[in-house]
Amino acid sequence: MNASRWAVSAALCASFGFAGTASAADEGWYIVGFAGEASAQNVSQTELDQNTADVFGSVGLSIVDATSTLDDSDTGFGLAGGYQVNPNFAAELAWVDLGDISYAANGTVTDGIDTFDAGLGIDQSASGPVFSLLGIVPIGERFSVFGRVGIALMSVDADATVSIDGESASDGVSTDRSNMMYGIGGEFSFNRRFGVRLGWDRYADVGSEDQAGEVDIDLISLGLRYNFD
Repeated sequence: MNASRWAVSAALCASFGFAGTASAADEGWYIVGFAGEASAQNVSQTELDQNTADVFGSVGLSIVDATSTLDDSDTGFGLAGGYQVNPNFAAELAWVDLGDISYAANGTVTDGIDTFDAGLGIDQSASGPVFSLLGIVPIGERFSVFGRVGIALMSVDADATVSIDGESASDGVSTDRSNMMYGIGGEFSFNRRFGVRLGWDRYADVGSEDQAGEVDIDLISLGLRYNFD
């Protein structure tokens, strides 16, 4: 009888232990690698076209005809380390690269007498450390949803190149400032070590209005999480 009771107790303990390995992490250190699409939300190609006309107009040239392209999305990626305090709260420190935004215009300009081939290109990139706090709501043993809010210390590099009649000049500016970020997501745990995460994050007012301009950048990413504990 005692042996039978011991066997039942051992089986119950084993089953509970196995169930625990499949649940979402309750606390401890973890890392997350993630990548996806970063896209700028408030970049106007029409406004950039007008800025291009103003640049050439400032040196006495008028645009005869021109075409332009705007690529406002790129691959974004990052690596985060975090600590989950309990099932409902975590803190993360990450390094995030939000990719590049590129604009190019090419055409013909005139000084009123002669015409010239001309072009203008702008490339802006953003990356930096991000600290965020997560509020987590577990749904069942394996799935959870979360919201986050934090501060991003983004370094923005903007480079511009202007060419007129085969001659070109380039200039660049760099901006370092703090930006608010926030987001939502969901996470599925395969076991106590590994999980997969889908998230949407917005980085607000990246850049500087008096230099390269401010843009909101959204990052939709898929990540893999590894729990140390």
